[in-house]
Amino acid sequence: MTTPEGIARAVPDSEGGREPGISLARGGSLGFISGLAIGAAAGLIGVGGGEFRIPVLLRVLRLPVKVAAGANTVIGLFVVVLSVTRRWGQQRLTRDDLTLGAIMAVASIFGATIGARQAHRLSTPFLKRVVGLYLLAVGVWMVVEGLSHSEPTLPEPSGWLRWAVAALVGLLIAIASGALGVAGGEMRIPALMYLFAVPVKAAGTVSLIASIPTVAAGALAYRRLGHIPNRVLLLAVIMGAGSLVGVVIGASLLPWIDPHAIKALLGGLLLVATASLTLPGLFERARAPRPSGEGPLEE
Repeated sequence: MTTPEGIARAVPDSEGGREPGISLARGGSLGFISGLAIGAAAGLIGVGGGEFRIPVLLRVLRLPVKVAAGANTVIGLFVVVLSVTRRWGQQRLTRDDLTLGAIMAVASIFGATIGARQAHRLSTPFLKRVVGLYLLAVGVWMVVEGLSHSEPTLPEPSGWLRWAVAALVGLLIAIASGALGVAGGEMRIPALMYLFAVPVKAAGTVSLIASIPTVAAGALAYRRLGHIPNRVLLLAVIMGAGSLVGVVIGASLLPWIDPHAIKALLGGLLLVATASLTLPGLFERARAPRPSGEGPLEE
């Protein structure tokens, strides 16, 4: 039976021993601070920030992969709901924008549930490589466009094809997001910009609208599968509280930031997200043993 000082259950390490878990007090403090910083960036750009929380949950808080993905969906729900509230009215969304958001939101409900339920069957390394290549290509493209102040000239679909493509893109992004435990804004915003010619600020808001059912369905699925135990749920709430403060700060800066600067910043963050998804796996085998007292918070 765990004590308040060792709030998390010990789990077997790679060598077959058992370690005490990181305390909730320390984990909560680290989670709140990191959530604050990530939330500020998320509120400004219009993403859930999941790609940047995952390394914190895995490397700093040392949660198992599926538990980290589940916790990430809970925190992401905090972020996207408040971000939509704070950003609503700061950009003029057209009927077309709202329709795109609604179609992607409906598709995301099915996609996120499929992704979360099939996470154990999908090849995570392969999925990370596919998403990483996508983020790398789009990130470089957006940095170049943001710095050069150029605008995309890709042909966009129209009529029924437009809505069919929106549903398909929303479904595929939600499946990947549900499997990885993220909101998917880093994938969805570039699609809205380059496939549907939505301006970057409006694309962030539309993406957040579609993200709500993505993370809500994912969180519910992970909880039902037992990947969000109560102690981890409490940690997620603490990290989510820090994220809320950060979102308020980031969203308040939105009217004062040039769209090209936001595009360049988003592109840079996509490159960071690529590294966070792909590079840690290169060093997995060479990782040093965990110090005593720094085991996973929860299995």
